[in-house]
Parts: sequence; structure tokens; C-alpha cells
Amino acid sequence: MIEIRFEETSDAKILYEQMKAKSFYIDMVLREQSIIVSLAADTQDFLVRELVEFIVKTKEMKWMDEILAQSFFYSDEEERNHILHIADELIRESNTVWSHKPKHDCYQLLHASLQDIIQADLSFSFASYVRFRLRVYFAELHRFVEMAIDEYKLEQEYQSFVEALRQQLGSRKSRLSCLHLVFHDSFVFYDDKGHRLNQERLVKYIDSNILKDQDLYVDTNVIAPLLSIAPKIIHLYTAHTDHNMVVTIRNVFQERVKLYTVGEFEKMRQNL
Repeated sequence: MIEIRFEETSDAKILYEQMKAKSFYIDMVLREQSIIVSLAADTQDFLVRELVEFIVKTKEMKWMDEILAQSFFYSDEEERNHILHIADELIRESNTVWSHKPKHDCYQLLHASLQDIIQADLSFSFASYVRFRLRVYFAELHRFVEMAIDEYKLEQEYQSFVEALRQQLGSRKSRLSCLHLVFHDSFVFYDDKGHRLNQERLVKYIDSNILKDQDLYVDTNVIAPLLSIAPKIIHLYTAHTDHNMVVTIRNVFQERVKLYTVGEFEKMRQNL
């Protein structure tokens, strides 16, 4: 028999209800702030998995929120929620988002820590388990929160950059009614007649004042010509819609951008 004692009755109820749906595995009783489980030898792994699920679904976000508030002094609820969402995504996708594998896997840490203590004829406090067994796990949560904060700051900087470019665009008159932009390995500009604009001609379009703004770094090959020409419509042909520059063009020029496949460009040229 195992007794798990919680400080909060709500936590005991949540775990009990979570396991109740799978009660054909084990016998258990909810008694105020405790769950008493009759544990057979072959159900130890089941209980470990259920506790890991309880921690991940019920406690993990709360703990990261506490880290944000207490260690990094974030007080704005909306800001914290945004960072927590990023942290949660980083944890779930840690093996694909980052180029290096995390030093520890959060779920493996939880699983290993519980396997060490889940055994027959045991009574333990969940709070004590958290305090003394999850130090490495909390260090991992802290690391993911730090990464999420960095990601959040980059997002904020990018949004400020995009807004500054929108303001630049809003103050300009269109020098071409439309522009055709083809992106495969590189960006190639065409005018409204389908004639390619070489680099020399694009440089002549560029307004030097854009490049003199020390507070705003503007790409000279793509963004600077687009801002300087300020076309009313940009016909963008590409298969790489998630490319950073493509995303930025769409964010800055918004409804002016019309998206097509690369194959549609030749059809367009034949109709001009």
C-alpha cells in the first residue's frame, strides 16, 4: 500500500480523478488530502506514469510561473503567459527546436525520481518529494524559462523592427504600381512588365535616407529596394513561405503581398 499526502486537497482530487478513469489497474481511496493506493508489483510503472502526467499537466506551468515571478521579477500577467507559452513549446519540442540535445530530459528526470521512491508499503509527502527529489528537474525548468525569456525578447525586438519598417513604408509614395518578386535560391525582382530589374537598377531606386538610419538595420538587397519602391502590390512567387525574409516581407507589406507558387511566375509573364 502506498499513501501519497498532499498539502492541497484540490491536488489530491485532481490526481485521484485522473487515475480513477484507469482504476481497473489498481485499487485506491481518496481520504481528504491523501490518496491511498493498493499497489501490485506489476502496477508500479503505471503509478509512476500517472504521477509524471499529474506533474506535467497540473504543476509544471505553475512552477515555471513562480520562477518567472520570483527569479526574473516578471509581474505583468499577459507578459508571463506569453513567456510560459514559449517555455512550454520549448520543453515539448526540445529535441527539434534546439541544435543540441538538452542536458537532461524533464520527463526522464521525473520518471527516474519517482521510480526511486515508489515501492510497496510507503507513505510519503508530495511536498517533501518536490523539495528534496526535484532539484535537477527545477534547474531544467529554470533553464527553459531563461531560454523562453530570450526568445520573447527577440520577438519583441522583431515586432518593433517590423513596426518601424511599416512606418517607413507608410510615409512613401509608390514608384511602381506593382512588383514581381521571385524567391528560390535568391530574390529576383521584375517590374510590372515582367522585365528583370538588375542590381544596378535596384541600387538606383534605394533611398539613401533609409540606410542612414542608425537605429534601423535594413537589408540592402531586398528590404531597402522594396521600401524605396513602395509598390502598391507585390506579387511574391516562392515555395519557401516560412523563410525569414519572406515572413518579414509579408509582415511589413501585409495586404500588399500576393503569394503564388514559383511555377505561376512563367504563366504571369506570358500574359503580360
